[in-house]
Amino acid sequence: MKRMLFIYNPRSGKGVVRNQLSYILEEFSKEDYEIVVHPTIEAKDATRITQEYGDSFDMIVCSGGDGTLDEVVTGMQTGRFTRPLGYIPAGSTNDYASSLGIPMEMTKAARSIVNGTVYQSDLGRLNDSYFVYVAAFGAFVEVSYDTPQDLKNRLGHAAYVIKAMQSLNSLKAYRLRYESAENSGEGDFLFGMITNSISVGGFKGITGTEVNLDDGLFEVNLIRNPALAVEYPAIINSLLNKTPNKNVVTFKTSRIEFWTDEPVAWTRDGEYGGKQKHSVIENIPRAIPIIIPAGEDLA
Repeated sequence: MKRMLFIYNPRSGKGVVRNQLSYILEEFSKEDYEIVVHPTIEAKDATRITQEYGDSFDMIVCSGGDGTLDEVVTGMQTGRFTRPLGYIPAGSTNDYASSLGIPMEMTKAARSIVNGTVYQSDLGRLNDSYFVYVAAFGAFVEVSYDTPQDLKNRLGHAAYVIKAMQSLNSLKAYRLRYESAENSGEGDFLFGMITNSISVGGFKGITGTEVNLDDGLFEVNLIRNPALAVEYPAIINSLLNKTPNKNVVTFKTSRIEFWTDEPVAWTRDGEYGGKQKHSVIENIPRAIPIIIPAGEDLA
């Protein structure tokens, strides 16, 4: 009998996984899996469980938000093993699942895991930590990890928008220098986003065009601090519609370094990533063996 480790976050989204748990497990039992279930109790639980026990299972499946998935992937990396990884999205935005074509309906997602194929997606590393699809700093970054879970559960994506609007009056620019093989520069920047995803924050298309999750490259978006506030609408339009703007720097790279005059807070997959003055971000090609629906074309 095949063995499956199923890790879920009972607080993700609106806690819907609790109501769907029996149906999810039935889908896996039909395929003759022996299932060991671990609900997470606190932060980093998914990393600990994966690292300690994951190597003894044939497959690992997790259900929760992007942060839960991040923890499981981190557990495999720190445990120095890989297994086919299934993901049942249960968060507020589920950007990574959207990029992979994973169904948002839980039983359909479970069914797509047992009938799916393994896709080798790239992985990111920010200094000594890993991220699945986005590392970011600057304006609105604190919104993702500072929004209370109960507000996310009640309002979903709208909770992030509300918190972002509350942050408009506290925008801060950071003096920094960045270097990569493709592009280097310095100046005052409001925001930086290094991604391997089609969707970020529930918005599709802002990461760039021709995004491939297995090409060994990140999409980089950096926003300079404009001289005048009236320039903000043009910057937003540039991000949403990918039109040129002098204050928006975009390019692809496999490695980039940042130096800042003061410690800057980062987010990794929507979770707090610590404050850094020197940050090295590297792409680890095809390091996540994520299961996607059969027939899904990500080329």
